[in-house]
Amino acid sequence: MANTFKKVIDRQMWAQVAPAPNAHGVAVCVASDLRSDVSRNPFVYQLVSATILNRFNIVTKGWNFVQSPALAGTFGAGAAMAFVPSFGAVGVIAAGATTTSVVLSTALATAVGVNMLANRGGSGDYGFKLRIIDTVAGKTAERFIVGNSSGTTPTIQVLSSFGFTPSTGARYEILGGRVFMLSAGVLAANIWRSLEVATNTLSTGLSTTNLPATIGTDSSIMVLDEQYVPYDCAPGEGMIKGTYNYDTGIVARYALAATAAAAGTLTGQASNGDSVVAANEFRNFQIRIVEDTVTPTAVGQRRIIASHTAGPSAVYTLGTNWTVTPSSSAKFVIELPNLLLMRSSSTTSVYTYNYTDATINNGTNNITSGSWSTTYFGVAPAANVSGGMWAPSWGIRPDVGRNARQSFCYFFRGGGVLLDVLDIAASITGTWTATVTYDGGVALTTGTSGTYSPFENEGRMFYMNIYVASAVNQMYRFDVQNRVLSPFTPTDFLQAGGAGAGNRMAAYAAIDGTDTYDVVFLLATASTISQEMVVLV
Repeated sequence: MANTFKKVIDRQMWAQVAPAPNAHGVAVCVASDLRSDVSRNPFVYQLVSATILNRFNIVTKGWNFVQSPALAGTFGAGAAMAFVPSFGAVGVIAAGATTTSVVLSTALATAVGVNMLANRGGSGDYGFKLRIIDTVAGKTAERFIVGNSSGTTPTIQVLSSFGFTPSTGARYEILGGRVFMLSAGVLAANIWRSLEVATNTLSTGLSTTNLPATIGTDSSIMVLDEQYVPYDCAPGEGMIKGTYNYDTGIVARYALAATAAAAGTLTGQASNGDSVVAANEFRNFQIRIVEDTVTPTAVGQRRIIASHTAGPSAVYTLGTNWTVTPSSSAKFVIELPNLLLMRSSSTTSVYTYNYTDATINNGTNNITSGSWSTTYFGVAPAANVSGGMWAPSWGIRPDVGRNARQSFCYFFRGGGVLLDVLDIAASITGTWTATVTYDGGVALTTGTSGTYSPFENEGRMFYMNIYVASAVNQMYRFDVQNRVLSPFTPTDFLQAGGAGAGNRMAAYAAIDGTDTYDVVFLLATASTISQEMVVLV
């Protein structure tokens, strides 16, 4: 369906959808999956309290209660949530695979029912995506699940051939995602939990070491996941779209081609692909080897980039050496580093969480699996205030002069108009620039909410509800590439009532064949009223 919207003549409109089961109150927040293809999770999750987690189906427009997250602490200002698409359920497969099926060896955390993995919950959507990383074939394949047996070690059937028969011990990753949830108050066991979506497994005992002793004021969590990519790439292709087709399926995926490798380095392309990268443009991002048929055991390795030279033939120096040095014909992608960055509790710290199953190491600092760090990235110029929020920019394509980069992470401080930016690639601990100049400063108040929507408009737009009770103009959007804050289409329903901390906005991709649209979701303040808009301009 082509976008025939006529600027100035046509009018964008917010549409009310089914009301939420629970009204917004202080600290109530929502989160969604920002993947840009049909693999994206079809729900917006709403954390209402320590005992209520709801979800909104973006396809059918209905709501349901999920389960009690049983969060510790005292739920209130400072509570937050985030959706992470990678590292949901991981392990290795057993013997007995075919070109279209595998048998899990590493048990799932919770038993699944027959064909439960073949439906993610949307109407007519594909099942969960299964990634197989095979160190005998030296290949990576991602396929949608179309059937499974019951139990914790099910046999899983996929939509189309992997292109090889997975070997015993090959790694599997079910890319169903997790919903991370943080309560507030004094730190306690299970104040920080996650729900693994594919098997509906609630975590226990996640580490809270290095978090504030008391969670309060307001919190904002930014997700830097390998599945999140620029507007013109598909999940699995990273930040630069290569030309080598390393995987075929519903969505074909392309990679870059290495030209040399050593124990602690990888060299990129002499032309096309990454040949135009600026020096250290992707420091603190990760390299992932997606294919290596010459040295098959090298496939699947992930390493953080400690530094790199400019292209052509950029040399990427790794935070830690390869376990198996790839061949000079390996195929690779450059991706976000699978970290959560949080600002919270009126501090200047950047609380960084590693949600992968391995240590993340940039050569200077490291974070073990399932741990928080306050030193991986440097401290911010000022403490966060209620209404403060992250606005990432990984969805853009940098301009020729690299004035805007995918490594820029904007942070609106809250309580005013001040905007800071963390460039995670500018140094090994990132570099903050305080009070950057931008057009259209509007003071962020308590109750301000926002969401990045990277699918259209060249990945540039971050949408904001700068809350002022009963005001007509509360909606704005910030252009993360050009640093302009502009008024956006007002809602027909005027929000009123007392402001409360927490994030009430989410975004998701509407996909119609080859066309993709930004859809923005807003939960009204102090209300169950839910609205969404398909952004056409």
